[in-house]
Amino acid sequence: MSNQSPGNRVQSELEQAVASGLLPDSVQQKAEHLLMRLQQPVRLALLGMPGSGKSTLINLLVGSDVIPDGVRLPTLQLIYGETEKTTCTLPDGSKTVLDSVDLNEIAALSPVFVEMQMPLPALRKISLLEVVAPNDPNAIHRAAQWAAKRSDVALWCTRGFNETEQRIWGTMPDLTKDHAFCMITRADYLKTEGLFEATVGAVKLAAKDEFSEVLPIATTQGIAARRADGTVDKAAMRDSGSSGLISAVLKQVERGRQSAVDMADVLLHQHADLLASIDKRSAPPEDEVAVPEPVAPKSKAVQELPVAETPKDDAVPEPVPEEPAKPAAAKPAAQDAISRLRAIAARKNVSRDAALDPAPTPAPAAELTAEQTPAVAEDKENDALAPATREAYEHVITYIAERGAELAATLDEQGDGGPAEVMSMTSDHIQWLCDYLNENGDVADQSLQRVRETAFDAADMVQLMQMEKGDSAALEAVSLMLQLKREIQADLAA
Repeated sequence: MSNQSPGNRVQSELEQAVASGLLPDSVQQKAEHLLMRLQQPVRLALLGMPGSGKSTLINLLVGSDVIPDGVRLPTLQLIYGETEKTTCTLPDGSKTVLDSVDLNEIAALSPVFVEMQMPLPALRKISLLEVVAPNDPNAIHRAAQWAAKRSDVALWCTRGFNETEQRIWGTMPDLTKDHAFCMITRADYLKTEGLFEATVGAVKLAAKDEFSEVLPIATTQGIAARRADGTVDKAAMRDSGSSGLISAVLKQVERGRQSAVDMADVLLHQHADLLASIDKRSAPPEDEVAVPEPVAPKSKAVQELPVAETPKDDAVPEPVPEEPAKPAAAKPAAQDAISRLRAIAARKNVSRDAALDPAPTPAPAAELTAEQTPAVAEDKENDALAPATREAYEHVITYIAERGAELAATLDEQGDGGPAEVMSMTSDHIQWLCDYLNENGDVADQSLQRVRETAFDAADMVQLMQMEKGDSAALEAVSLMLQLKREIQADLAA
């Protein structure tokens, strides 16, 4: 019996669809883009003024002193590779490839851009782009805009987020701002000088609407928390702010992958008739087909990591529909949407105690940092939910599960008019969730604050989707509600 996780199953099917050549040209381009998002590590860009601590933060994130203190390099991209290799782009546009990562040899070439390939475990999950520019606002602005097009998550490093930085960041695309963190570096120095509270308060006030989160971090303290024997001083790591950064990055990584998986799943279903022939060629033998039988709830949620390579897990196999003896005729639009919504509901939209698709939990530290470095593995032992928040979350999960059944019934009953009605109903449900979460739970919980923001973002997105009124838009709206449910489940399981 197959034990392939839903995320891996969707990626595998998308790979086959892209290679088949059966998709229309416009759809093929979208499919290739989604596949690239699923296959590649999440791209992090480190931005900020010169001397703001970007290089030191890179060393923390990858768990290795890639850029020693005092070394100055041009804009740098760090990616995974089985062996070390450096590609230097020179001022005349030519490239020189080195079979090592030798900083002296690199510096001697005076490159304008450097790509380092290294066998660091962290780089299987993320790639890093450190953007270097002269200490000139216009140059930094141009560099930041360039990086925004080449990254999924942005980390703006700062010592105080002054007016110049605010002006530069204010011009960044909204999509970048939605997936960005303001990193207040040198938090240890600020504490020593008695400036920590005032600086953090001022930055949060100036940046509250510009970033996903503002995170103070004592980067050198976080690096020092890694002991020579490979163990980590967890208390020092947490106190440095490193654990909070890693947790925040991992959530963005998971959210980005799950969004791509959902969109790919919808695309595959919309074009199932065109892809039927490759489904037959790649179908497993009968004795390997997963049978959609009830599954007892697991004692512990199993993680599906949110980037290209996901480890084996205990995720329940996807129910495989019985294949007809001959190709099926194309379904009416509403009927097709009903089937898709029911498939989603059967996999995800069930009560917490009988979930067939457990909510993902944060990745262990060793997955993001050096192989034996649990720095990023810092669990959320200090992130326990308050009873009021836990009670609110459980009510929300029950509400979403019940609404899913109603939405499926609406599509079933109203035929071709169902998708528009589902859009309207989903918009109302998400607005209810916004109001409920805004009035319930413990406001001191950072988890609740994040979930509230997610709910409000989902409400805005559904309002835009309502203009489409199509089957796919209705299903994507439902998917937003399910993503909110998954985020809450992850916090409950932490």
